[in-house]
Amino acid sequence: MAEKEMTNEKAAKHIWNNALQRSFQPFSWGLDFSSIKTIENGTAFHVKAAWVHIQYMMQVDLFKVTIIPDDKQKNQIVCERLILGRLVPTIDDAVKHGSISEKSVCSITGIRPERIAV
Repeated sequence: MAEKEMTNEKAAKHIWNNALQRSFQPFSWGLDFSSIKTIENGTAFHVKAAWVHIQYMMQVDLFKVTIIPDDKQKNQIVCERLILGRLVPTIDDAVKHGSISEKSVCSITGIRPERIAV
């Protein structure tokens, strides 16, 4: 197995073993177990009406969560710089509300939204 593939698999196992499998919440998300896969520096899986990508940012020991709705009319949400303990609550909020708003993510994670002028 190539070194990059081993790193990706190690990150995915870290996420599942230390966050997702330690909570009962993923069982309420409509998790499609057959959709679970390893991605670059993490894992991806399908829940109710969205894909969830979780990536480990090794340089800073934090995580990035991307929620990609099946409905292409809705915007994807990207939450960066999450600690391990905030992964499940962040995803849970998204699934409970059918979509996730930047405001709700910021309130549960305690991060301030960054605004960029275009």
